[in-house]
Amino acid sequence: MLFAAATAHAAGPPERSRPVKELIREAEAAVARLDIARARELWVEVYEIERSNVAMCTMGQLDARMGRWAEAMVDLSQCVDQMPAPRTKQERSLYERRHADLARARLRVGEMVLVPAPGVVGMLVNGRGVKHGSSRVYVPPGQHEVTAVGEDGQVARTSVKVEAGESKPVPLTLDKPAPVDRAQAPKGAPAPEAPAPTATKEPPRAAARPGPDLRVVVTGTMASVGLLVTGAVCLQSAQGYKQEATAAWDRAYRGPTDGTASQPDYKEFVDAAASAKLMRVLGTSALVVGATAGVGTLVYVWLPNDTQIRVATHGAEIRFRW
Repeated sequence: MLFAAATAHAAGPPERSRPVKELIREAEAAVARLDIARARELWVEVYEIERSNVAMCTMGQLDARMGRWAEAMVDLSQCVDQMPAPRTKQERSLYERRHADLARARLRVGEMVLVPAPGVVGMLVNGRGVKHGSSRVYVPPGQHEVTAVGEDGQVARTSVKVEAGESKPVPLTLDKPAPVDRAQAPKGAPAPEAPAPTATKEPPRAAARPGPDLRVVVTGTMASVGLLVTGAVCLQSAQGYKQEATAAWDRAYRGPTDGTASQPDYKEFVDAAASAKLMRVLGTSALVVGATAGVGTLVYVWLPNDTQIRVATHGAEIRFRW
């Protein structure tokens, strides 16, 4: 086993595929002719194929050469986090150089730590969606607009100013939706008359029940099963809508592929999040009502045969003998 491990270590990294070699060769040629943007695009294609840390580190260095310090900070942070501990002098030199690149990029950007309140389903910085699950955003020094979108469609915006090398927490809160005003009678109109009290008649005492009514049992059972199945389906649909909302925010995070800035459309995010919330509410309600109907049916079936039930305006009275 020791011999096999030493042999694998001596063999070095696995051989790259032919398409990756061609992309790297073309990227090196682009760097030689100072076409840094094209070289960065080619290294992105390399990373999508092999997902190597070397490609991530190279993208960070190319971002720094183009002055895109916020993007360089993201790439170099991931690069440094995934670098193994150095074992040779050459690896230590590379390890220190990558940390130096990261420190240089950190001095040129500001960091915003987003702290969303409950109910926030998506966040945007300067019109670009934040990657789902991320809380740290690196931006150039200056004034920036942070937008939070709630599951009920609320949109809250705040302006944040950060300096180079500064890390600032940004709490995001949403306003509660305004309650719907009830229709009011026009001023000066006479108040509606209260209905005259009606005499309440107490139903006569029911006779002893000979046994459970089959129609009641069948109806209660079918209602209980139907509601339980409906609740499970609604909860499953809510999970699907939640995944759609997550995918929508990931697409907004990637932004336009041509590099142009565009204002995102909140409708796709809000619709999926609102549908997920509605399905959760409907599913939970259906499960509760279905369980209640099932328990009520069982209680009705197991009541003694000589049970007497009397309904009154103030409640119900049940008398039975075991």
